[in-house]
Amino acid sequence: MPDTSQQRHAVLAEEIRRHDRAYYVEAQPAISDQGYDRLYRELLDLEAAHPELRTADSPSQRVGGAPVDGFETVRHAVPMMSLDNTYSQEEVREFVDRVQKLLPGEPLEWVVEPKADGIAIGLRFEDGLFTSGATRGDGIAGDDVTVNLRTIRSIPLRLNELGQAHTPEVLEVRGEVIMTRSGFAQLNRERADAGEPLFANPRNATAGSLKQLDSALVAKRPLDIVLYGSGEIVGGPAIDSQSGLLDALGQLGFRTPQYTWCCSSVDEVLDAIDELDRVRGGFDYDTDGAVIKLNSFAQRDRIGATAKAPRWAMAYKYAPEQAQTRLNAITVQVGRTGTLTPVAELEPVFLNGSTISRATLHNEEEIARKDIRVGDTVLIEKRGDVIPGVISVVKELRPTGAEPFDMQSATGGRCPECGGEIRKDESFVAWRCINTQCPAQAAQRLEHFAARTALDIECLGDIVSDKLVERGLASEPLDLFGLSIEQLGPLNLGTDDEPRVFGEKNATKLVESVARARGMGLDRWLFALAIPEMGRTTASSLAKFHDNLQAVAESPLLHEVIALDEKVAETVRINPRSRKNRPNSDADKAGREQLYTSLVSEIRELLGRLELLGLAKITKENGD
Repeated sequence: MPDTSQQRHAVLAEEIRRHDRAYYVEAQPAISDQGYDRLYRELLDLEAAHPELRTADSPSQRVGGAPVDGFETVRHAVPMMSLDNTYSQEEVREFVDRVQKLLPGEPLEWVVEPKADGIAIGLRFEDGLFTSGATRGDGIAGDDVTVNLRTIRSIPLRLNELGQAHTPEVLEVRGEVIMTRSGFAQLNRERADAGEPLFANPRNATAGSLKQLDSALVAKRPLDIVLYGSGEIVGGPAIDSQSGLLDALGQLGFRTPQYTWCCSSVDEVLDAIDELDRVRGGFDYDTDGAVIKLNSFAQRDRIGATAKAPRWAMAYKYAPEQAQTRLNAITVQVGRTGTLTPVAELEPVFLNGSTISRATLHNEEEIARKDIRVGDTVLIEKRGDVIPGVISVVKELRPTGAEPFDMQSATGGRCPECGGEIRKDESFVAWRCINTQCPAQAAQRLEHFAARTALDIECLGDIVSDKLVERGLASEPLDLFGLSIEQLGPLNLGTDDEPRVFGEKNATKLVESVARARGMGLDRWLFALAIPEMGRTTASSLAKFHDNLQAVAESPLLHEVIALDEKVAETVRINPRSRKNRPNSDADKAGREQLYTSLVSEIRELLGRLELLGLAKITKENGD
């Protein structure tokens, strides 16, 4: 290989790294997109002609590789502890006072940083090269997601030099993987165009992206990272404070918090918290609080940590954002099990980074408890990754003649989707459509089957599911195994007047994902098949103790883990008073036995259909 090729490769790689940092870390691009693409294309061509130039830190290694079967669990060299948190400024004062008592007479300096609302991650560098990265997990060990982290362009694959000092031999840094608001909005637009389900918020999108087994797909997601801490450090310059660490991280090529405050008193800390609350709305990523840290590492070492959290840091969380708006109507949605869920149709209002026009009302009993009526002015809240909910009613603004909500009256006693009969199980709070052929239930079951926590099938969101049922291509999840690219490609996701074709590319992704699902483990299949009362917890428990689906159908454990308690637990989360409905009477016990018989029958019927598709050999080892 001529030296000129090697030299040109080194120049290209360094120039691309410089532009990556300018664009992704400093937000100051110094080249046009076309100019960057030309450099990148030249690098790829050079590596194709001379494969020996393709090193682990080459910018070409960010594009993602072949899908992996699963993530290994790796131990953190230094535990990734969580932080104690509070919503009270008085408790912040108590925290500062507590630390001062542990360090009597010593001057204390504090650093206040934005608390990014992302996924905690640890990155490991050896001799300046990025070698691995893992999620927080339980703090002791997490998932090794190195292949996905390599696709994030704000993570340097090779560290910059630290001025005159040597780069550490080993450096572990901690931070949050995030998705910018602008990137999130663009991602959801693309998913809507492809008929895929929209992500609820940037944090959900980030978590879902990091857990993807196909790093090529992750490379298309607008992930970013903010670094703020360290774990194991071997060699390199001595760093003795949080402010010094942040300076060093910036020099090494990392993106650090946009704003930080150094404070010498609790009043200054509280002022910083208030100032951050005023400016954080202008950030392009979500924050949900402020982190208060003792600046001196020596002082940190002296006061140590509890079993779960350091004594030298605390997270102050801002109160969830709320907004007032008008309730225009209450509509009713049908879920995959036939459950009818009332939904608040709201006058659109901007809240926590997005426009809200709908909010969950949970069930009829919850509406009655809060006395929510159409026409009311209501207070809504959006907390983290929870769907917006109606918190309360401004009753003094209630219009004359507003009537209490009644499910029977609202629906006419019929399913709003199929017109079938609806019933309410008196032991629980939900109304249900009892027509198992209800199109809304069928579409919901398809979407559930494809969920990331189920069989993780690409391009099968709510719009595609609805159209598959509407066009008669699928009425149950197992129908997906008989679909072809030729059938799916022309599928019209729009209307006859405004057609929008699914397309061959999306059809190929869906068919290939369905094929991959054959290799998924028993726990995922048990959850995906939407077997009555089979939640994720029960599916996971059964999969641990059984080799295959046939063994589950014949298992005596079904009597113990049949999800009646899980069902009650779910109801209790919505309505704590429903604990009184636990089955104690003979009639209730008979109902439990009937549920068991029905469940076994359902599993055996599924087994028969799975055998016809060549899928009856699903085992717990499939996903290993």
